[in-house]
Amino acid sequence: MIRGKNYQSGYARYFWEAPWKHGIKAALKGPAPAYPWLCLDCGVVLPYVEEAELQRIREEYERAKTGDTL
Repeated sequence: MIRGKNYQSGYARYFWEAPWKHGIKAALKGPAPAYPWLCLDCGVVLPYVEEAELQRIREEYERAKTGDTL
């Protein structure tokens, strides 16, 4: 697998947004950035979210599940 050079061009940057977000805060933060990876064997392209961003999403999800708004 090889990583794409730029996640800011095209739709790769805007791949995923948390379904529990709504309102003005969601509009300001925007979707999670994802880098495209290409498999040289089969040609599939997969979006990949960096570990730091993934941890932030995980924590945000846990807060949303418990109803904590901090």
